[in-house]
Amino acid sequence: MAKAGRNDPCRCGSGVKAKRCCLAEPSLAVSTPRATLARLKPAVAVDLAGIDKEWFGQLYEEVFALPELDLSLHFPLPGILTPEIEEALFASTDKDEDAFEKALHAVAATLGTFDRRLELAEAVLLLRDQGVVSPPVAAVAVFDLNDEGSQLLLSSLAKAIAVKSGAEATPSGLILAS
Repeated sequence: MAKAGRNDPCRCGSGVKAKRCCLAEPSLAVSTPRATLARLKPAVAVDLAGIDKEWFGQLYEEVFALPELDLSLHFPLPGILTPEIEEALFASTDKDEDAFEKALHAVAATLGTFDRRLELAEAVLLLRDQGVVSPPVAAVAVFDLNDEGSQLLLSSLAKAIAVKSGAEATPSGLILAS
């Protein structure tokens, strides 16, 4: 494999030149949320050593359920609700799964920034450090949050919207209605 040049895009996926990202001196590195999230991947990859495809699939399924564990893994909804969130809230209370799925993807497209993904990754890693989430599940979650179609992001949004609408309880069992 050819070595990345200093002026080539960084391999971490940040979109920044390598000389200003992973190849930079720490004081010169661009610290975008996307680059920071990408830099977490090598740090957690060691927790996936020796995991086969079947086990990885099981870990990926556990990632979907992470928002059930802790409120810190619920996507933070804005105080002023967007039309997409309003549509998702309505669809969740109306039990219209197709409309909810469509609205959920619209919300993710507008609010699923790398800032928010990084916050979710940091919350997962904190729960890992507290022993609530296993290291392999946390590693899979970090890799998933780096993907554009992050399933943890969608799951986190879905849970936050369902709790906000009163359709589901918080992880501690509280029912919130807006």
